[in-house]
This record gives sequence, structure tokens and C-alpha cells, in this order.
Amino acid sequence: MIRSERALILAPRGRDSAVAAGLLVDAGRAADACSSIAEVVAGLEQGAGLAIIAGEALQYADLTPLKRWIDAQEPWSDFPFVILSERGQTPDLTPLIAQLQVILGNIIVLDRPFHPTTLLNVVDNALRGRRRQYQAQHYLEEMREAEQRLQTALLAGRMGSWELDIAEHRLTGSDQFMSNYGRRHGDAFLFADLIEAVLPADQPQFQRAMDDAINTGADLVLEHRVRWPDDSLHWLDIRARVLPDRFGRPQTLVGVSSDITQRKAAEAERERLLAAIAAERERTQQALRGERALSGLLLTSVPAGIVAYDTDLRVTIWNPVMERIFGLPAAAVLGRPLARVIGDGQHDSIEHRLRDALAGISGPIEEIELTTQTSGNVVLESQHAPLRGGEGQIVGGAAFFREMTERRRAEEQLRQAQKMETIGQLTGGVAHDFNNLLAAIQGNLELLRKRLPDDPQIQRFIDGALKGAHRGASLTSRLLAFARRQDLKPEPTDLSALLEGMRGLMERSIGPLITVDYAITSDLPPAKVDPNQLELAILNLAVNARDAMPEGGRLTFALDQRDGDAELRGRYLRLRVSDTGTGMDAATLESAIEPFFSTKELGKGTGLGLSMVHGLAVQLGGALRLSSKLGQGTTAELWLPISSDPVEKAPEMPAETVTAPAASTILVVDDDALINMSTVDMVEDLGHTALEAYSGKQALEILSSGQRIDVLITDYAMPGMTGVELAEQARALWPDLPVLLATGYADLPSGTTTDLPRLSKPYQQAELETQISRLLLGRAG
Repeated sequence: MIRSERALILAPRGRDSAVAAGLLVDAGRAADACSSIAEVVAGLEQGAGLAIIAGEALQYADLTPLKRWIDAQEPWSDFPFVILSERGQTPDLTPLIAQLQVILGNIIVLDRPFHPTTLLNVVDNALRGRRRQYQAQHYLEEMREAEQRLQTALLAGRMGSWELDIAEHRLTGSDQFMSNYGRRHGDAFLFADLIEAVLPADQPQFQRAMDDAINTGADLVLEHRVRWPDDSLHWLDIRARVLPDRFGRPQTLVGVSSDITQRKAAEAERERLLAAIAAERERTQQALRGERALSGLLLTSVPAGIVAYDTDLRVTIWNPVMERIFGLPAAAVLGRPLARVIGDGQHDSIEHRLRDALAGISGPIEEIELTTQTSGNVVLESQHAPLRGGEGQIVGGAAFFREMTERRRAEEQLRQAQKMETIGQLTGGVAHDFNNLLAAIQGNLELLRKRLPDDPQIQRFIDGALKGAHRGASLTSRLLAFARRQDLKPEPTDLSALLEGMRGLMERSIGPLITVDYAITSDLPPAKVDPNQLELAILNLAVNARDAMPEGGRLTFALDQRDGDAELRGRYLRLRVSDTGTGMDAATLESAIEPFFSTKELGKGTGLGLSMVHGLAVQLGGALRLSSKLGQGTTAELWLPISSDPVEKAPEMPAETVTAPAASTILVVDDDALINMSTVDMVEDLGHTALEAYSGKQALEILSSGQRIDVLITDYAMPGMTGVELAEQARALWPDLPVLLATGYADLPSGTTTDLPRLSKPYQQAELETQISRLLLGRAG
């Protein structure tokens, strides 16, 4: 499959396709517009990193060619599709999205109209996941090459395999290799031990052969004598080859060894009885017996299933590994047609492979899925080859089977991990966009409150709207905590006082139908937690409990001190939140802390509550433990570490007062028109003159015009030029220009370094005024 990061776009309605392609190309991404499903499939075959397809283009289209391409993907590939949907989509499109999830697999739904930044975030996240798939392909190829190298060594030597790290002289070998030197499995056997085991008279020849192989790259072929720990003398035949590193330098010596003591004895006997025909015949028979013994040892020691069959395709050899895989002893299989023994619905395909072997064709390695008596569904790697008689004629065939079930499971887990990483990264972008919306709402509400008459009812309405905006900001903080590990600020905290302080909020949140009880042990030590994050976690648990008791019930908060266990060491405070609600069955309980898992109706929850509570507990060094049964309610236990320091009372700090200089000219830069308009209005309300720009390029044009600018306020995430890049170019024009960076992200992207003061979205006018005043005073000073 061709590696590519090109985006294929199919959006036949209006100019959607051209607009999307233009946005991506302007942002430095490769993109091609397509006019049909067939053209998309052709583009996929040529190579692409993702496909952006409008939902209406798929609604009545024949998706068979696209599904055929998806089904033909290699195991490492899980091609990403971005489906453009309409916000509040029609009922016809809702089942279509579910159908596309089944057909396409890896999809991301993006509502239209979308912001250019959101599209770029989605495309970059999909491409990042695609790059990891390409990396997984590379790793799988390396694994397959390593396994083939090991199989080659075993087949070539028919005995013990070994490897020597040339630089570190680190020796590893199979059990049979250890046995060749009189050692057993688990015995310590270093390269120095191997040299010492070689008979002193053979050591110079042994060392020369090793040096020649390492220095010249020639194959190592040597027969030498060794002395076992029981003082018995044995002959060994060793064969090896040097494997270089990527720079061509000798790295590893890989080889096989066999005990040829019997053969040497036979050779000595042959020398003494060379003149006698009878002795010659006897020596030949001994050699044949030795070969049979060697073949039998190979069949029992190689970690692969080996089966041989005659020209009628009937089993003649069935080794112990085949017995283990298929649960059939050799006695029950010998003489039966091989294709019927292991066919399991693939009789015709397997029989075709067997007949290819009889025709002299050694087929490539292939994977087959079978159902066996012992292991159930298994994935086997198979290879077939012909067997020839003494005169070269084909007398049957051989098949080798290697179990690959665990590797396939590992590949599937890798794909699932990539999907979850993409989801986590997407939530960060959503939180950023939501922060921008909240900034516009909050700023306009503050300005509105100043201009409306002093009516208590109107002020109450505005205060309620502002509180809603603050809660939205809290939600974005939770989304960002899910997208990556958020920095916590643990401090000694009195949990009893924290729960008491939340009593009023708790009662208002869960309603009058639920009775709240508190069972708090007195004189408890403080816990080391982030109190703000812990309050959100407790409120999450309470809201979940409320939803589980729609007809009312009892909610109990219990706090005590407990010793840890095998998982948690030390002393902990245990906070138990128990309800008398509907409870969960075993399957639901197992998935309860998974991100985006929810038992609530669509639109009634994000499914992030318990996953973030669990993440918070783990980050603090504790744990979240859930227990529940259907009809018997649910108990959530938060185990929190005890603090060794006492609770410190925060000193009362005088309110900061910053006196702003006279009215100044301030340039406001943001690609979002709502944010720009709101910020400009707040700046002008503070008595300053505001200029507005909607891109870094437009801002530089204003700065280059010669007009005096006292402060530059810029968004960070803008197409074409980030706020940090704009600040660098602006200071090249005006070195002493104060710059304020406004951003909806909790942290700037990895690798971004800047000393600019930051203002987090959404912000209040008072926060904006304080930052502007600081910058103006700093410039005046």
C-alpha cells in the first residue's frame, strides 16, 4: 500500500469541495477534489492519507467498490474517513452515519458549517493516526523478517539455534543448543563458558574460525570437540553467519549447532573397517538411523506444526505441535486426508495448496483462520513444500504451521489505541473552539450589563447567563483533562470541610426527591488533592447517582481512613458515594470508566464523567473503585492519599489595583469575527482606541503602515500564522511593542516556546483591563 498524506475530497454540492481543498492547500496540506466514488477509489489505490466525503454523496451511492478496497487493506491499515454532516441532520442521514460506521470503520463526523481551524484540526489528527499506521507497518515487517531469520536457522541446522552479540559477547541459545554443551534449561551459560568448554587442542582453530567469520563475513563452518561438566567428550558441528547492522558493520553471529559425536564414532569405525563390504553396509545403516533420529528430534523440538503427506494427500507425519494446536493425537490422524483433518470450511483452498506442493511448487507464506478443538478460533501462518525421493522424484509434500493468533490480537489492540488517541486529540480541538464561543458570550454579557438600566431582574438574568458561561468553561477544562494529562495542584485539604462546603450545591444539583446523608469520621488527617478538581469529581458522582434514581432515593457520602492493599500501599482516605438507584449489570460495570461510554439517552451526557474521575484519582496517586448490582444501587469509592503536611490557611491578599495610563491604541487580532468584535468592544469600553485584524498578514500590514500601536492582542491558533509567529515578526518592526497572547488552549502545542504574557479564553473585561494596564505601564517604565 502506497504511503501518502494526501486528502481526497468528495463533496458534490455547491463549492464545498473546492472550498475545503483550498483551505487545506493554503494550510500546506496536499488535497485533491474528486467527482465520484469511483474517482475516490482510484485515488485510494494511488495513495492517500484520509478521505473527506459529504454525507449526501454516500446516501444513495453504490459503496461496493469502496467497501472492496477497505476489506482489502493490509492488517496494519485502518484508513480514516471524515464524513461531512449537517448540524441537526435530517432523519435520513442519521441511520446513514451508523451504516457508514459499519462499512468504513474508522470515521469522524464533522458538522457543517465548520470553522477552518476545526477542519485543519480534524485533518491533522487523522493524518497523525495514519502516520502511526505507517510506523506500525514498518514494525510488523521487521518482526516478520526476524521470525523468518529464526526459521531459516532452524531449518538449516536442524538442531540447536544460537546468537552471539559481537560487541557485547552476549550469548543466547535454544534448549537443544544448551544440551549440546551438557547444560540444561535455565543453566547460566556465557560466551566465556562456551570457550572454556572447547577442548584446549581445538581452541586455536575455533578462535580463528570465529575471527574470520566476523572480519570477512564468511560463513562459519567448524567441527570441534567439547567437554561436558560430567567430563564426557563430544563432537559438535557449528555453522553460523554474520548479520551486519544498518551501517554494514558486523553486529550478530547467528547459527546452529548439532551433536555429531555418533557420526564421528561412525567415521572412526568406517576407517577401521574400510576394506570390508559388510562393515560398509553397517556404517551406511548407522548413518541412516542417525538421520532418522535427527529428523525425529527436529519434529519434536522446532516450535512449529509440521505435517507430511503422501501423493494421495494422506497424513504421514503429525508432530506434537500439531497435536497441541488441533487437539488430535497422531494416531487419530495418520492415514487420513489432510485437507479434511484441518479444513474447517476451507477444504478446497487447503487442498489446492497441497496439490501445488505435489506439483513441485513451494508456495509463499499465507495466513489462514481455523476453528480447533483446543484453542477455538486461531490464526495460523502456513507454508507448503514438496518432498523428493532419492532420485529426485516427488513422493509427497510437507506443510509448516505457525500460530499467529496473539500477533493478530496485538495488531487489533494497536488499531484501537490509535482510534482512542485520535478521539482524545479531537476533544482538545473541540474544547478550544468552545472556549472561543464562551469568550464572545461572556464579553458581550459584561458590556450589556453596563449599558442596561439598573433593574434587579435584568441583572439577575445577566448573572445567570454569566454563570452558565463559567460552567461552560469548567466543561472545557474537563475535556482538556481527557485529551491529555492535565497539570494538577495537589495540596493538603480538609475533606470534611470540602464536603460541608459543597452541601448547598449538592442539594440544589440533585433535587428534592433524593435524601442526602453524611457519615464522616471525626479527626481525619488532610488529603493531598487538588480541591477544585476533586469538587468536580464529587459533583460528577452525585449527578450520576441522581440520574440512577429518577423516582427518588437516598444518596450517602461516607468518609473514613483505610489501609491500602496489594495495589495501593500506605494509608488513604476513602470517600464512598452510595446510591439506592437502578444499579449496573456486570457488562455495564466493566465498561463504566471507558471514555464516551454512557447509559444515558442521546444528548443527556458526554460519557466523560467517570473516565475523568478515574483519571483524576490515578493522577493523585489513588484509585476509583466501583461496585454495583442491578436493582441494588451503586457505590463509588475514591481512595485519596493522606498528606504529611497540615492544611495551611491562605493569607488574605489585598486586591490588586493597576492604574491604567491614558487612552492608547490597541491592535486586536483574531480570525474569529465574534471574538474579535467582542474584544474590540471591551477595549473601546475601557477608553482605548481599538484596531482590528483577522489574520497575521493583515496585522503586519497595519504595523508596517507607520501608525503607532501601543499594545498588540493576538489569538494563538490562526490559519497561516500563529500568534507566536506574529509576535516575532511584529517585534522585528517594533522591538518594544507589548504583546498579549490570548488562547483557548490550556497549553500551547508541544515544542512552542514563548515568554509572552497569556490571557486564557474565556476572560472577563476586568482580566483584560488588568493585562492591558500592566503592559502599558511596563512600556512607559
